[in-house]
Formats: sequence, C-alpha cells, structure tokens
Amino acid sequence: MDHLLRSVTGPGKGEQVKSESRCLDRAGRQRTAARRFWLSSFALVTSLVLAAGCASSRYARVTAPSQDESAQQLQAFNESLALMAARSDGAGDYRIGPEDLLEVTLFDIEDATGDPRMIPTRVSNSGYVTLPYVGKIKAQGLTPLELEDTLRTAFQQFIHDPQITVFVREYRSYRVSVVGYVNQPGVLELKGRKTLLEALAMAGGVDDDAGREIRLSRQTAGQVQTILIDLDRLAREGDMSLNLALLPGDVINVPRAGTFFVEGEVNKPGAYPLIEKTTVTQALATAGGPDFKLAKLGGITLFRKQENGERVAIAVDLDAIRSGKADDFLVNEDDVILVPLSGAKYFVDRVMGRLGFGFTTPL
Repeated sequence: MDHLLRSVTGPGKGEQVKSESRCLDRAGRQRTAARRFWLSSFALVTSLVLAAGCASSRYARVTAPSQDESAQQLQAFNESLALMAARSDGAGDYRIGPEDLLEVTLFDIEDATGDPRMIPTRVSNSGYVTLPYVGKIKAQGLTPLELEDTLRTAFQQFIHDPQITVFVREYRSYRVSVVGYVNQPGVLELKGRKTLLEALAMAGGVDDDAGREIRLSRQTAGQVQTILIDLDRLAREGDMSLNLALLPGDVINVPRAGTFFVEGEVNKPGAYPLIEKTTVTQALATAGGPDFKLAKLGGITLFRKQENGERVAIAVDLDAIRSGKADDFLVNEDDVILVPLSGAKYFVDRVMGRLGFGFTTPL
C-alpha cells in the first residue's frame, strides 16, 4: 500500500493521504456513536412515554364539580331540608309550658246544651292549671297525652272511668338560637312545637361553608347537654329520628366544615372544605385529579394526624381501589394527600422537551 501511494503520489504525498483517511474513519465512528446514542435515547423516551401513557390510561380522569354545580347541589340540599321541615309533625311530643292556653274536654259531664263540657284554662307561670273538682294540676313539661292521663287519675274519685282530652289551643312563644354557618343566623321567636329542620329552614338553610354535623345544645336538669346530629343522614337518608323537637332556650350551632389538603402533582393543589363524607378518590377529584404528565400515581400517600399530634402515612393504591381490592376510604379533617413527582415523567416532559424532542406524556 505504501509503495503504491509513493509511486502514485510521489514522495511525501502518501503520508498526507493516510492521515486524511484516518480522520475520515474517526469522524465516521463518532457519527455512528452519536447515532447510536440518540437512537438509544429515543428508545428510552419512547418507552417512558408508552409507560406513562399506560399508567395514566389505568385511571379514570377525575374532575371537580364546577362552581355552578356546587351551588346547585347546595340549593338542592337546602330545598330538601325545607321540604322535610314542611312535612314535620307539629303536634307530636310537644311539651306544655307556661302561658299555653289549653282546652280540656270532659265527656262525662255535660254543659247546659247537653254537649261535653269544654274548659279553657291557661297554664300559669308556675306551670299549673286549675280545674273544677280537682283544683291545681301540674301541666308544665307534660305532653297533651301525658296530661290527659294525669287528669283521668285525678277525676277518678269523682267520675267512673273518665273520658278526657287535652288540646293546646294557643301556644306560648319561646326562643331558640341558630348560629354558625347558616344564611340568616339569629334568635327565632317560635310558637308551638317546632323541629330542628323547621328552625334551619327559618334560618335560610346552611351556607357554602357549613359542615354536615351540627350541634344542638340545651339546658337539662341544670346542665348543658350537647347533641350531635348528622345532617346528611337526616336530609338525604330521611332519618326523622334525628329531627328533634325543640325546647325553649335551645341553641343550634352549624359549624364550619373541616378542611383537608391535597398537595403535589395535582391540577389544583390546596385546602378544601370537608363539607360531607368524602372518599380519597373524591378528594383527588376535588383537587382536579392527578397531573398525569408528572404525577407518580403509584406513590400517593395520605398523612393523618393522630391524637398525640403525630401523623401516620397511609398508602393510597389507586389500582387496588379501582379494581375493588381496596376500600376507597373516607378522608378525615386535617388529612393531607400527597401526590409525588415522577422522575421519569419529569425527564420526559421537561428535560427531553428542552432538547427539542417535543414529547409529552399522553393523557
């Protein structure tokens, strides 16, 4: 080879050609290596894109209700309260109190016209009524049916098996307070038997920030008793055993809803009111759902505060929840849901994107 180069090119020319040939070979090897690097990078990017696409396709897209939808839901909830209040029984277990006007009918004693004798009587401030034959009878705190039994016992010494009815012709007025997150808080002046739902309806219903567990406080035997009432169970499930009859001086407190937090790679991170029972997937939906381009869906964690103030980490397996292998458990007040960043997705979306690949993870 060297002999041929020298014979063709003459002295000194062969070395120059050999040098140029080596340069060309080295440039070719560099181009091949670069091509292999970019091909392997492309393969890596493609696999990451496909993996991200498969991961995101396993999860249903979750969206939070719009403000209009939330307002409509609240209006429907308050309308349900008002409708149930209108159906409340107004007689029931009403407790007779001072200044009530009662009508007592004695069927075994006739008046001048031959009709059963009706005796109107007003309950005194001390809680008694005064009737012929039997004198003063304690009426305060009794229901009309209970007072009928008391009067039958009292009249038995004058009448064999007396037949007596008690009717509340005029109710005294009394006050209860409705405070907290209702549309028209204040003191209500009531007459007759009124229920919890009726008082809430008179206060204009609950507002946007109201919780669904309300507190009714009342004075009982010199002590304040607080009763917790699940408003969702009452309004949505129709459990009328929770629709308590009100007593004078009752205070209905509608507290602000608790708060939960959704942080990390979600579309709308932040604090949200815990207005009603909310599962972990519903909480994610409230925050606009995970950002599928960046979220590590397999690493979602819920942090829950314990009584000692410490937080415990609870893994959230969306795959298992979706397939029914795990419960979609409820979120508690002050829970923090963290959706972590996926390093692989970040590399695809940010690093490779800046290098000009233009890839984004499919949604």
